[in-house]
Amino acid sequence: MSSTGGFSTRLASSVGERDGIGLELTLDDGEVIAEVFEREATGERTVTLFRPELPLETLLWFLAKVDAEL
Repeated sequence: MSSTGGFSTRLASSVGERDGIGLELTLDDGEVIAEVFEREATGERTVTLFRPELPLETLLWFLAKVDAEL
């Protein structure tokens, strides 16, 4: 887990229908506000934003973490 400016990331795995691994962007209180998920079968990555607004610097930081950690 790493953090910056009130945001943190954490790895999460899913077994079953969405079989794969993801990196979640969370607030300090644990609320997940974004996720990049990589399906094991295809390697396809998808981005889901759970908030309508997110600072661009935070999103860019998060995507750099995805490249480094997934």
